[in-house]
Amino acid sequence: MIICAGSIFLDNISRIEQFPKKPIKVLSKGIDKRLGGSAAVSAFTAKKLGCDTKFIGKFGDDDASVFLKNEFKKFKINIKKSISIKKCQSSQSFVIEDIKGERLLTAYNDPKLLNCKKIPNLDFRKKDIYAIDMRWIRIATEIAKKTNKNNIKCVADLDNFKKTSHISQIVKNASHPIFSEEGLKTYKPNTNMKIALFEIFNETQKKFVAVTLGSQGVLWIDNNSLYHCKIPKVKTVETNCAGDVFHGAFASALSLNKSNIESIIFASAAATLKCMQSGGIYSIPTISFVNKFSKKIKISKIK
Repeated sequence: MIICAGSIFLDNISRIEQFPKKPIKVLSKGIDKRLGGSAAVSAFTAKKLGCDTKFIGKFGDDDASVFLKNEFKKFKINIKKSISIKKCQSSQSFVIEDIKGERLLTAYNDPKLLNCKKIPNLDFRKKDIYAIDMRWIRIATEIAKKTNKNNIKCVADLDNFKKTSHISQIVKNASHPIFSEEGLKTYKPNTNMKIALFEIFNETQKKFVAVTLGSQGVLWIDNNSLYHCKIPKVKTVETNCAGDVFHGAFASALSLNKSNIESIIFASAAATLKCMQSGGIYSIPTISFVNKFSKKIKISKIK
């Protein structure tokens, strides 16, 4: 079972030809309403790749929450441990995408949602794998600590955070801390990425640590060696939620008993395929496509 805990958003998408150089009125080429949020999309990815999946998040009690919960119902993803807050708006984002697949995103979280201190009781079973993001920091910290204590795998999506003691604890305790490029710069400011990775590797008792670099692939350290995952050039249609697909696919690969290198290849293939299609969670690739595309992914040992 893969248990994904963290953010859930209603994404309001608007597509345009290109981003203007200054604020003006622009005609949209299409609009859409989708489920988003790092942990939520990771859960849908794991489900699409054939894994039993649970999602734990915070919902409001508005129309947006009805739409989001119905999406989970369609995919048969368990959300029983999630929290619903009365007289509260569910989180929403507004995304503008250009024809190249690049995006501008703004997000809103109801203060009641952010200030809710309730955390559901969780059963930390050896056979489960957890995937967390930094949007619900209290549950992420708790999960990282408990999984470390119980020797359970935990994939941490380290993006969009302010460096605090909670973040440091998550990096220390999660079995697989994976930074975004901006996340690594926040955690280790003014430091070369490769040096930053080795510093974190040494600070966390020499365990796996990685940073995703979008079209430039992935850098990671495992067993004292630095590796680079290079992905082939593809026609990008939609980059939104590609990173979330990466983390869901990485957790899925671990659940299939793949090695760290094999999991990086698998996750990189899934994220790249997602960038080649539009449609949010409905364009997450199947495991057969991911396995086939994985053969195009190249790995090199740097140091």
